[in-house]
Amino acid sequence: MQTKLFINGEFISGEGREEVILDPATGETIVTIPEASPEQINRAVAGASAAFVPWSGTTPGDRAGMLLKLADRIEESAETFARFESQNCGKPYSLALEDEIPAVADCFRFFAGAAR
Repeated sequence: MQTKLFINGEFISGEGREEVILDPATGETIVTIPEASPEQINRAVAGASAAFVPWSGTTPGDRAGMLLKLADRIEESAETFARFESQNCGKPYSLALEDEIPAVADCFRFFAGAAR
């Protein structure tokens, strides 16, 4: 499982306190994730602000295409996401796979249409 932060185009380890994610059914640790430090948060905000300038120049078609690619990737990884969602929230795997994940992908497809 990827647990690094994505800041300014690269994955880096968090330097803040660790967040322990527990399986609600067993109480066992699923993963421990280092959170961002205040400095990392500031770098992420600065990077997002800098990225806004070129992003604001993308066309609606380009934006829609990116959102559609994201929806496709969510569907391609549906089983992995459903397993994590089930384990993290205690929701039955079949419901996460058949209800949650398709709804998430559908939101991205909806907003891709809205962006057009």
